[in-house]
Amino acid sequence: MFFERRENLFIGRFAELFLNQVVFHGFSTRKGGVSDSSYHSLNLGSRTGDAPSRVAENRRRFFHSIGIRKQNLALPQQVHGDRVERVAKPGRYENTDGLVTNVRGLVLAIQVADCLPVFLYDPLRNAVGLVHAGWRSTELGIVSKGVAKMAHHFQTNPTDLWVFFGPSIGPCCYEIGPEAARRFSAKYISQGRLDLWQCNRDQLLDAGVLPHKIEMSCLCTVCHPEWFFSHRASGGRTGRMMAVIGLRDKKRSFQ
Repeated sequence: MFFERRENLFIGRFAELFLNQVVFHGFSTRKGGVSDSSYHSLNLGSRTGDAPSRVAENRRRFFHSIGIRKQNLALPQQVHGDRVERVAKPGRYENTDGLVTNVRGLVLAIQVADCLPVFLYDPLRNAVGLVHAGWRSTELGIVSKGVAKMAHHFQTNPTDLWVFFGPSIGPCCYEIGPEAARRFSAKYISQGRLDLWQCNRDQLLDAGVLPHKIEMSCLCTVCHPEWFFSHRASGGRTGRMMAVIGLRDKKRSFQ
């Protein structure tokens, strides 16, 4: 992942997708917004306690910089479950942590502040997905279910799928308690810390995704507070980044 500067914002990009003429994508950082205190500065989370007017302005800036319209957003409720839903229109989808679509112009979006955002792209079937993978969703195998959902609805072959991991809390910092640790194989636990990245990668490999088609940003949200919001590092009072992906509408060009 690299960061493209758009005015005073920095948009996270994956090289495999950046020059793609079919798909658009992006990941926000915390730079370039109008929020202050714990939410400094580009907080895109509407349910964080930040002033709604500031969140609205931050979203306007991010959406403008990446070339999308807020009325085209499809957002999961994000309940730390394993439900992945196929969507064909904008809106908020209850009890859901992942979305997949093949509808052009629809913007899939999730909000994160430590959980792992997983981008899915099938270049042969022209379909995309976006998954919110915290430890609970990871334990339930949500990324595998995202792959299965795309296979079911779009006839995606997992070997054709490209997968990208955005910034999240890393194995260096993700301390979990004994009860949570017992839910995972010992190979993913080191000194009480969970490797969310490797666990999700292995689930994708088991689902049939090819190793060279999985790109991990390996950027820890706790280690880089100047760039990212972190729920864990802040003690729970912080902003949210946003991950977005979609298929370009032939009637208009996305950035």
